[in-house]
Amino acid sequence: MSRFNQSSEELFDKIIYLEEEDKQDPLRVFRRFFNDYRLHELRCILWSMVEACLTTENSEFSEPEERADLLLRYRHFEELLEAGFLLAGVKAAKTDRNTL
Repeated sequence: MSRFNQSSEELFDKIIYLEEEDKQDPLRVFRRFFNDYRLHELRCILWSMVEACLTTENSEFSEPEERADLLLRYRHFEELLEAGFLLAGVKAAKTDRNTL
């Protein structure tokens, strides 16, 4: 956890960005997100972030255990993206638009 988050754990454990409508219907957030990004684009973005962390001189990932944790988090985020993609139901909507 970064020093910034440690000093603000209370703040970062709360919903801070969602508008009231999104709090009432969180799937709206997933729909907007997956309408803006295709799943393959998100995989590339996520992998670029991991690759940057692993290939630069970064003390956060200097130990093998820290790098292993990063790769595990990467896997969890990728699973989260796939689940969000399914929940948002964007795949069917994109297919329908492409057939028009």
